[in-house]
Amino acid sequence: MDEFYDLDEFFNQIEKMIFSCTKKVLDKLKKHKLVENAKEEIGPYNWYVDLINLDRKNYFLFTHSKTLFSFFVYAGTKKQLVNIELIFAQRLQEQIIRDIGTLDSYQEKLFPPEDHPHRFIKTNSRSVVGSMVDFKYQLHAHNEGPGSIIEKYERLNQWLNQLPMGALKYDNPKKRMKQFLEASEE
Repeated sequence: MDEFYDLDEFFNQIEKMIFSCTKKVLDKLKKHKLVENAKEEIGPYNWYVDLINLDRKNYFLFTHSKTLFSFFVYAGTKKQLVNIELIFAQRLQEQIIRDIGTLDSYQEKLFPPEDHPHRFIKTNSRSVVGSMVDFKYQLHAHNEGPGSIIEKYERLNQWLNQLPMGALKYDNPKKRMKQFLEASEE
């Protein structure tokens, strides 16, 4: 056993769910979560997180770094902040089932093995953050309409992934996420 292993390098190679957060999100989460001072490249388990205010309430806007598939969840109370990983996973599953369909392989592609921790780090891609700013403008502009707040936000979450995005060569995130998930089956 003459070899030495770098444990930090070993743990960095384990696939983890990565949340690349804007400064506003990191400031909100740092009381409840371990925030790393690192930056990661775009990857299959990397989700960008930004803060958006709709109807005077705070929400986290999650955007997949490769496909720009997005949704937002309420982030106003300590309970939501402490359980953000669980809330994220639940909402992502709901969005995928409604927008794309159900297959067990989709879950394997979207989530790393359960025993691996989540990481909260700084954003690294200006392209993804710029697309998120576009999403936020669109959400503010279309935050009108009939129905309860819950119905309205469900429609907004579904509509968000049908927008053509310049970063995707004017393709939509829903189509890209479906391609991404189906490419893993082969």
